[in-house]
Amino acid sequence: MDSDTKKAIAAGSSVLWSALLTVMKFVVGIMTGSLGILSEALHSALDMLAALGTYCAVKISARPADAEHPYGHGKVESLMALAETLLLLLTAAWVIMEAVERLTSDNPEALHVETNVWAFVVIIVSLVVDINRAAMLKRVAKETKSDALEADAAHFASDIWSSAAVLLGISGAAVAYMTVKDSWLHWLLLRADVLASLAVAVLILHICWDLGKKSINNLMDKTDGETARSVRNIMAERMPAYPLQKLRVREVGNKAYIEMVVAVPRELHIDTAHDIADAIEELIEGDIPGAETVVHMHPADAPADTHEMIVRRIALTHRFGVHGLVLMRAEQGYTVFADLELPGDATLDGWRVAVQAFRKEVSLRLKADNVVVHMEPDLREIPAFTTPIPENWEQQVHRAMIESGAPLPTSIKLYTKQERRFCIITIPQESSLTVSQSHERLSSINRRLRTTLPAVARLIVVYE
Repeated sequence: MDSDTKKAIAAGSSVLWSALLTVMKFVVGIMTGSLGILSEALHSALDMLAALGTYCAVKISARPADAEHPYGHGKVESLMALAETLLLLLTAAWVIMEAVERLTSDNPEALHVETNVWAFVVIIVSLVVDINRAAMLKRVAKETKSDALEADAAHFASDIWSSAAVLLGISGAAVAYMTVKDSWLHWLLLRADVLASLAVAVLILHICWDLGKKSINNLMDKTDGETARSVRNIMAERMPAYPLQKLRVREVGNKAYIEMVVAVPRELHIDTAHDIADAIEELIEGDIPGAETVVHMHPADAPADTHEMIVRRIALTHRFGVHGLVLMRAEQGYTVFADLELPGDATLDGWRVAVQAFRKEVSLRLKADNVVVHMEPDLREIPAFTTPIPENWEQQVHRAMIESGAPLPTSIKLYTKQERRFCIITIPQESSLTVSQSHERLSSINRRLRTTLPAVARLIVVYE
């Protein structure tokens, strides 16, 4: 069942129950003369009109977007919620005026309430209905992000407390005759019904404030920030390479329209930038159902010339790679440490001058107090293997993966050039792992495979 159907069914049931409760409360209120029950009857009558308006608003909001309404018709629900707020304000005003008139009247009959069993029955029935109806409307409103149903749910949640107040009021009126006349308790119990109606009015005013503020904010496109926070969190956690520069969210009913500007390297090809935008839109819309996302790519400023980039450029001028770079301002001075990648078959003496020149240049350019290097064989070089490749090489890889408890590979590709060979084994991605955890896992799998497979190629295990 889609969200529009759910909203229509919920709104329709609300109309029927409101009509039933309104008739019951008016009949019993007239029979007993209870201001509390009459105020509840008027409240229910307005709820019935509001529920009918909600039903119409839900049907209209389900209409698709058109040329005149490119964002759809969802705002009609906020209009309906605002109308319900105004109706509730009128209800509260009438109840307060009537209560003040009865409290200040010199006529003893103004405070008289004819209590009978039906007064208690109608309030108890109303409580049971309102508890169930408020829970149902709140659940559907949350599922469908419907302002109109949320307003209805708030109404019936308030009815629970107001009905409880009225029940307390008519109970007080029923036992007033049992107290000493002219005592403070007798005086209070005689006015319990009117005081309960005032409590109802105060509760209605509180609801009006919350509903009115939310409805106006929605009509003015001021979101509650939840969707915007979700988008910012998604970008920060799952797209950190492309900083979010600007975000605008417009919420219409249960649909969010998201416009965002992200920074990307200015050297990107237009096709690559388009693929990144598609990936971001797919990510956002996957986490925020019903959202429509538009991504604008903005060329990022050129990165500052950092010390790390300077060190890497110096290394390249001396014909070797560098990794494991550490730059630290320690108590012993500014220290630079780097792993230098040299040809594995080269002698240390052959590269001694180049290494010393690298250290001196880094020290002069960065004004470093200490430049420490560690020399390693260049892992980019593929060694030669003399052992022939077995015919069942892929089956051996699969068996070794199973024996080592690693995931089964999704692909095994062997690249050869004469006796230089390397094999790329691709395994399913494990998104829950951090970068450090995934690196350690791949390294561990690689080590196990090297001990169980014949030495015919260099192995590289990667995620999809």
